[in-house]
Amino acid sequence: MTVRWTQLTDQDAAAWALLCARAEEVDKTGEHYDAEDLAEELADPLVSLELGTLAGWDGDVMVAAGLLRNRATANPVNRVYFDGVVHPQYRRQGLGRRLTEWAIETTPVVSRSRFPDAPMELHVQAHEANTVKAGLLTASGFVPQRWFFTMQRSLSGELPAPVLPEGVRVEGFDHARHDLAALRVRNESFADHWGSSPQDEESWKQWYTGTRAFVPELSYVALAGSPGADDEMVAFLLTAFFEADEVATGRREAWISTIGTLRAYRRRGLASALIATCLQAAAEQGYDQAALGVDAANPTGALGVYEAAGFAVDRKHVAYVREF
Repeated sequence: MTVRWTQLTDQDAAAWALLCARAEEVDKTGEHYDAEDLAEELADPLVSLELGTLAGWDGDVMVAAGLLRNRATANPVNRVYFDGVVHPQYRRQGLGRRLTEWAIETTPVVSRSRFPDAPMELHVQAHEANTVKAGLLTASGFVPQRWFFTMQRSLSGELPAPVLPEGVRVEGFDHARHDLAALRVRNESFADHWGSSPQDEESWKQWYTGTRAFVPELSYVALAGSPGADDEMVAFLLTAFFEADEVATGRREAWISTIGTLRAYRRRGLASALIATCLQAAAEQGYDQAALGVDAANPTGALGVYEAAGFAVDRKHVAYVREF
């Protein structure tokens, strides 16, 4: 077998989506992508198609793909993220190793193209059941550093009621009034989260409030102070909906993509109130379930908050890091 290697182009989203679908049939990671989702990946300004992508082809069938993504900022280190996938029928033939070696060799080039003098790390996640990938990463110098859980709950039956502390109110997300304030709260509230870097306006709009999956009707902000010029955003919740998930599973899922609370307002029930508001609205709008992701060692106690809201762990991923 001869595999032809190329860079990814903006015309390859459909072939890449088909590759991911074939892999998911075997890997059962719970991740589903359609061509539109991957077209957004290819259009990400933090991805260089020329420097940071690699695709393997058998004829006109994409059988392997890898992508490296810079972070928006390098504070204190540029964390380059690697996504790689190999078609199940082409595994155990060295393609995964080829992608991994390419990622290691190319990360310094990709990182320095944006941050010439910044230290760098290479990050990749692996589903806990994928022992082959875990072995490949470990043999390539990666170290497991963190566990991440995907949690789900049904939207049928009794749902938690929102309870807000005095002096705080919740409003639906409005781009014109809330977008940049939510970015500020996100960066401040995630400053003590492992692996997190500040987002800039471009990346914020690309992957948070400007992505096609963003659902403003299920996104909310918590405001403190009197309505008007004197109020302050102190917490927010963003929700996304992925059509590819519904097509693959038959279930309509509200994905709570980001929750942030300013440090001074933690431990007051704001995250719980925002989640409860979102769950009730999602149920009314015909969603079947809600889901979110969490760092198992999150210092804010997020795991307990989500469990109290009825979420249970559905699957686990391990974050591997290779330092340079």
